[in-house]
Amino acid sequence: MLTATLRGFLWTGEGDANGSSCLVAWDKVRCSKDQGGLGIKDLEVQNICLLLKLLHKLYTATQSSWAIWVRQRICLASLEGDLDGNHWNILRELLPLYQAITSVSLGNGRSTAFWQDVWHGEESMAERYPALYSHCRTPTQSVYAVITGGLRGHLVTRLSAIAAKELQDVQALLSHIRLTDAADERSSPFAAEDGALITSGLYSMIKSSREPALSAQAGFWSSRAPPRVQFFA
Repeated sequence: MLTATLRGFLWTGEGDANGSSCLVAWDKVRCSKDQGGLGIKDLEVQNICLLLKLLHKLYTATQSSWAIWVRQRICLASLEGDLDGNHWNILRELLPLYQAITSVSLGNGRSTAFWQDVWHGEESMAERYPALYSHCRTPTQSVYAVITGGLRGHLVTRLSAIAAKELQDVQALLSHIRLTDAADERSSPFAAEDGALITSGLYSMIKSSREPALSAQAGFWSSRAPPRVQFFA
């Protein structure tokens, strides 16, 4: 509904617009100017960025009453717990993306997903040991649960030769990990000095990953858009 309102405002100055009023495909209008578009925000991508900021607040904010309340009801490593509804389902769907743009300095390991988070080196354990990960029965366990309970109990009984070799490597790695009583700390290349996520960088990354680049010649500026619309750009 909001996208339709934006389209109507751009092309007619009113609340809606029919197909004959739209001189450029909306996907091109939402592209950046250097890609030949108008640079109007993609509301879906912008909403993802804002939800990622909310997730980051949940994992990093120590004085937020909302974050403290949520942490008492869910497992931060998987977002599984007592909170349900469409809002939480969306946040759980975005968790893999959030894990991909953050890294963790281990403390107690309770809020860090053993397989999906980046907490040792530059890759997640799932990326580094794919064969072993494919044999895991409980892929959402925290680092704390795996280290204190042992990794073998989270795997299927029979392992392939490659998975067995990877298990040896992981167990050797885990023998050097020492958990503390401190909370895990997250960082991100998209975070400002105060720790908050910067949505502009996130928006550009997500937008570029979703759509192929368009040449300026084929985009908005070579269209039949009236001068007032080009001036608005």
